[in-house]
Amino acid sequence: MPVYNMEKYISRALLNIQNQTLKDIEIVVVNDHSNDNSLEIIKNFAKNDSRVKLINNQKNRGLLFTRAMGVLHSSGKYLMNFDADDELIGEDALEFLYNQTVSTKADIISFDIINKNTKIKIENPCKEFNNIIKQPTLFKSIYTKGYKLKDFLIWNKLIKKRIFLKAYKLFNNYIYSNKKWNYHEDNIWSILVNKLSSTKFCVRKLIYKYNCNNNSLINNRYNENEFNNIIYRIDMLQQIYTKNMNYKYMRLECISLSRNIYFNSRFKAYIKSNLKLKETSHSILKSCLKNYKIPKKKEKYLKHLIAFFH
Repeated sequence: MPVYNMEKYISRALLNIQNQTLKDIEIVVVNDHSNDNSLEIIKNFAKNDSRVKLINNQKNRGLLFTRAMGVLHSSGKYLMNFDADDELIGEDALEFLYNQTVSTKADIISFDIINKNTKIKIENPCKEFNNIIKQPTLFKSIYTKGYKLKDFLIWNKLIKKRIFLKAYKLFNNYIYSNKKWNYHEDNIWSILVNKLSSTKFCVRKLIYKYNCNNNSLINNRYNENEFNNIIYRIDMLQQIYTKNMNYKYMRLECISLSRNIYFNSRFKAYIKSNLKLKETSHSILKSCLKNYKIPKKKEKYLKHLIAFFH
């Protein structure tokens, strides 16, 4: 559970987990140098419940680093990401998921979630339910027929720790750099765990309630941090897909990136004013045009931006 300035919600989240019928659990809470009362609240819970394990970042490092620290400091065989303002649905949610791991031995157990604010149910994107899905079908199933990513969340899954550790190694350069990665990092985690797992089991059951509060990162978007994170994301995807010759997925990502930049004047202005980011963006866009057979109708965005950032 990554925590940054969540004093209004952290008690509810921890109580929600403590009240689960499955008691043999570990609750790893990583405080990302909060400047409110979050740390004291977590300390109080840890003092009264030995299952609560506090990790305290000495400075604010962002979500990618914080989630990674949660993985490294956990001792369980299976891990679940849980945001500090969210809730599990039903007191038997974890027990249900644990029983699925016992019966299936799958690397991933995937489930449905619901957005509390919009009441929209985000259904498990699997095509098959109550069947073991193996590679290469597992990885292909997270995309639509047009190769658009449809499984982009990390907190709708229970995942074997060893899979997270494999993903962590690929993330290493970003985790320990000075680059703060808060946006879209769950997207890459999800791609990696789906790619690195051998088996997945999908259930059609609501397990997780997503509560998007006013302080959530998703409600504070289109800033410099997110602009940087979009570039980090595409750079990471190039490493994942180019290495495995998955050019069809990368092609769509390049088109999406170029359109996002092209139609966002704030993004273009920020990149233009930041020499290092400008060079990185220019290099990535050139690589997209050169390597991934972008359709002629879509080339105009890439060519315009390559000239713009030259």
